[in-house]
Amino acid sequence: MTLNAQFIVIREAIEVVLRHLESLPPSDAREQLRSRVQDCAQDMEMWSASWPTPREMDVLMKRVLTIHVDVTKVEPAAAGPKGGAVTA
Repeated sequence: MTLNAQFIVIREAIEVVLRHLESLPPSDAREQLRSRVQDCAQDMEMWSASWPTPREMDVLMKRVLTIHVDVTKVEPAAAGPKGGAVTA
């Protein structure tokens, strides 16, 4: 995979995680996850000044994937009983 293609994949993965977070009700866990994914996005923005190495891109993608897994762990808890949305 070329560096440009890998860059696009990482950017889209960040966008997917952010969309999943938006669907969750407000909570401390959601805000912590949002902060972590925003850190990833900021790291990626810094690449415009200096193109990353393939290793740096791999490390960032692993961070994004870890956050995505953590979001999927929070989603069932946010769904409430019988998979319905929690209303407060």
